Parts: sequence; C-alpha cells; structure tokens
Amino acid sequence: MPHKQKRKLIKIGETSLAIIIPKAWLRYYKLDYGDDLDIISNGNIIIQKSKEDKIGHSK
Repeated sequence: MPHKQKRKLIKIGETSLAIIIPKAWLRYYKLDYGDDLDIISNGNIIIQKSKEDKIGHSK
C-alpha cells in the first residue's frame, strides 16, 4: 500500500496541530484510536507505530 499522498496540518486548539490520515491506512497498518506513534525527524519525517505499548513495555 505504500504511496504518496498530500495532507494538510489542521489546527487543534490554541497550540496544537494534527494530521488526518485515511481510514484505509488505519486498517492496512493495523492502527487504532489511542495507539502510540513514533515520529522520527532525520531530514525527512517518518511516522511509525511504536514498538512499545502504552506503559512502556516492548511488544
């Protein structure tokens, strides 16, 4: 399913921004509401599902 898609930053409240992702991506990458995501910035921005659960244990 990898492909490029343009997304806009949406303002949430006074100081936060969000990116809305397609529902198809949630199913494909097995993401759910409340999942932790890692955001890696190394010249590019990479977003991936965290390898740790919500209390810090490796999955």
